[in-house]
Amino acid sequence: MHNHHEHAAVPKRQVPYLTGIILNTAFIIAEMIFAHYAHSTALFADALHSISDVASLILAWAAVAVFGLRATDTHTYGWHNATILASFINALFLLVAVFVIWYEAIVKLLNGGAEPAGNLIMIVSAFGIVVNFLAAKFFAMAGDHKSDINAKGAYVHLMADAGVSLGVVVAGLLTKLTKWFWLDPVVSIIIGIVIIVSSWDIFKQSVLLIFNGVPENIDEVSVKKAILDNPQVISLHDLHIWGISTTETALTVHLVVKDPGDMTLLSHLGHMLQDDMHIQHTTIQLENNMPNEPYNDI
Repeated sequence: MHNHHEHAAVPKRQVPYLTGIILNTAFIIAEMIFAHYAHSTALFADALHSISDVASLILAWAAVAVFGLRATDTHTYGWHNATILASFINALFLLVAVFVIWYEAIVKLLNGGAEPAGNLIMIVSAFGIVVNFLAAKFFAMAGDHKSDINAKGAYVHLMADAGVSLGVVVAGLLTKLTKWFWLDPVVSIIIGIVIIVSSWDIFKQSVLLIFNGVPENIDEVSVKKAILDNPQVISLHDLHIWGISTTETALTVHLVVKDPGDMTLLSHLGHMLQDDMHIQHTTIQLENNMPNEPYNDI
């Protein structure tokens, strides 16, 4: 039995991504220009990170856009796993951005550098807080960031950017008050740490899904217990659970049952796995009770 619950593509899901892309692209252009005139490594670091975020948003949006493409003979699940690939690439973008930020900051610490224009840094970064918070707000209103790591990755990046911009504002203010010019590159280093910490869980989950791991929101032990709790099920083997997208999970299992011809059992198990365990695609094979047959219970 194959229980296949198809999700229709919802154009409204693309709105938060497109909003974030437009707002951040406009802000990056302004921020790069002002970073040059302000001689601010922290501002440059923030702009560079924003570039990686726009690239991440574009990838995440593209994954959502192709999510609704129909399945074909060569892609029987459609293009749903594009969301997993996008999440993984986004995490790699962040790592590259962090190393560039740290490199620029260390070079400036070692070589000194021009005095950053504190007022300009604070003004530009204040706009950054507003831009990123507004873009993140669209994801919060959509609600997808709670259950979809692709949307969660975009949301976390935007909220981290808002926090990073706040840090740059603080650095600009302290530099202006204390004349401690080393604060600017130090804040850049801290920005890198914040980026890694905020995105680590997303990176870990995307790697897990790429290698067909059990999604973190699915408890394999609970799934196995729920199946075996059915009085018609004697035992199970060859249980496999994996993510086919950042929001969908698939399961295949062989069940030894009392009556392999009981189609109501298939329907009951399929609905239970979908409604209670959040597993949308299930393939269940029923078998006779053959105690002498060796089974590999995975």
